[in-house]
Amino acid sequence: MEDKRADVQELSDFELHVYETVAEIDKAGGAANIDTLRNLIDRPEEDIWAALSHLVSANHVHSTAKGFTLGPHDWAP
Repeated sequence: MEDKRADVQELSDFELHVYETVAEIDKAGGAANIDTLRNLIDRPEEDIWAALSHLVSANHVHSTAKGFTLGPHDWAP
């Protein structure tokens, strides 16, 4: 099964900010949990959850037992 993801241009600036924060944590070998994201992003928790929900539904990030990680992507650091 091929993982398809929505076009990144469909994301809001805030969703991109949340995605980039998850990407930095994932790049370091971790998973972004909500507490970490709340500490790194100066927005209400509800906004972060809404952004994560959209990112997961668009297949840009995955929800795991440890937190959020990157979904399929075609870039390299």
